[in-house]
Amino acid sequence: MKPPSIPSIAAFAVIALTASLGAWQLQRADEKALAQAMRDAALAAPSVRLGAAPIDADALGDRRVELVGRFDPAGTLLLDNRTHRSVAGFHVLTPLRLDEGGRTVMVLRGWVARDVRDRTRPLAFGTPAGTVRVEGLALRVLPQPIVLGGGTDTGDPGTAVIQRFDLDAWRRTRAPDAAPVVVRQTSALDDGLAREWVQPGAGVDRHRGYAAQWFAMSAATAVGWWALAFRRRRPPRPDERP
Repeated sequence: MKPPSIPSIAAFAVIALTASLGAWQLQRADEKALAQAMRDAALAAPSVRLGAAPIDADALGDRRVELVGRFDPAGTLLLDNRTHRSVAGFHVLTPLRLDEGGRTVMVLRGWVARDVRDRTRPLAFGTPAGTVRVEGLALRVLPQPIVLGGGTDTGDPGTAVIQRFDLDAWRRTRAPDAAPVVVRQTSALDDGLAREWVQPGAGVDRHRGYAAQWFAMSAATAVGWWALAFRRRRPPRPDERP
């Protein structure tokens, strides 16, 4: 049996690679569609009011919750390098102490633009004083980009601007009584922050489009290889002979 030629090996490799990339894009699309469906179900369910009762992160994760309490502006953290409509800025995290039970809950309040004169400072935003009512989604894990080196230590009391928020480290060093979830605020407050959160299902159509492109490339490679192989194998026509 004649071994495959180098062009054939290269064609098979390209076909296998592009087909696997297409399948991976479809898998990502399915994962995001499932995440969106789960989020829609959570939004449709009745909200859970957090208070003195123990908080089970696994049972509460991705559920709609309601908080009534007071913000602690001194504990505010600023997640750096977060963009909104292509503008650089910060995500604002502020602990809220519940009126009922006195527990602390970290609230991801929204986004604020960066001061162009000083990249380490945000533009002015407000923190409501007194008792407030906040609605949002309870998150077991805060979605964040990967940061080389693990980012800034959120356990440093002198740090306000951070690259990554570690809920466990924050609870361990700053708020041992805090709830084991972060609440991403969805309700409106007069604080100057934007709350147009990226949805978990965003990009499903984009992933499917990428999958179609990879599969088209795989098919084009297969057709091209087959055409060249067939041309080499068929006997020449009389008008093609020298």
